[in-house]
Amino acid sequence: MFGLVCLGGGVLAAPKGGKVVGKASDLKPMIAALDGTDDEAAAKAAEELGNLGDPAAHDALLDALAFGLRPPVAVEAILALAKHPAPPDVASLKRYAGHHNPSVRGTAFASLAMYPDPAAHAVVVAGLHDPVSAVRTAAAQAAAKGHVREATDSLFDLLARGEEASARALAAMADADLVRRIGDQLGKVPDAALAQCLGLVLKRADFGPDSARVDVVRAIAKISDAAATNALQDYLDATPKNPPRQSRTEAEKIVEARGGK
Repeated sequence: MFGLVCLGGGVLAAPKGGKVVGKASDLKPMIAALDGTDDEAAAKAAEELGNLGDPAAHDALLDALAFGLRPPVAVEAILALAKHPAPPDVASLKRYAGHHNPSVRGTAFASLAMYPDPAAHAVVVAGLHDPVSAVRTAAAQAAAKGHVREATDSLFDLLARGEEASARALAAMADADLVRRIGDQLGKVPDAALAQCLGLVLKRADFGPDSARVDVVRAIAKISDAAATNALQDYLDATPKNPPRQSRTEAEKIVEARGGK
């Protein structure tokens, strides 16, 4: 991840895609600002340290998080840390996933999902059970972005409660096997939530082949709620008529049979 660059003041690491800091002393103003009482300056310093990405800057972020940061600064430091993820980060991020401030917790979950560590993913899954809706939403979004497969069961639990974030997360993660499992939730979760989830899968440009989209259309057709018709109509609106696809043809027939346009 890091190469070595010889400078007049010594040897510093040069991260791939990051800037090289001319001297170790160049970090001192940013570190001082990060430890200071001005939240705006501290948050900016955290962002700048994350953009640098060299080991000394990364360690400065870890040290600051270890000593404790005020919520608005902690949020920026957590985001900065995850720009150049390293295994030691997980322990620090796990601590902030239990923070009293919901924004800090949500940000910690978002960052932890980017680490290929089962311990990190387990914390993201725990976030799906947070008592605060906004935090559950952040954890669901994180699970989707990081494709945290361990979160699937918990996302289905949230889908049964009609939480939109879970529908979006499952749709983003869905492959053909997961789509079949989503379709099997008919009667177990609110119809509107199920229709939304399947409709979002259908609109994904990377989901296919078309035979798989046909299966999704047929699963939506089993849902009587108006949300199902809306999901199919959204698919028709989002896809061109040519080249012809069976999934679109079937969706069109279902919408017409239900009195749609």
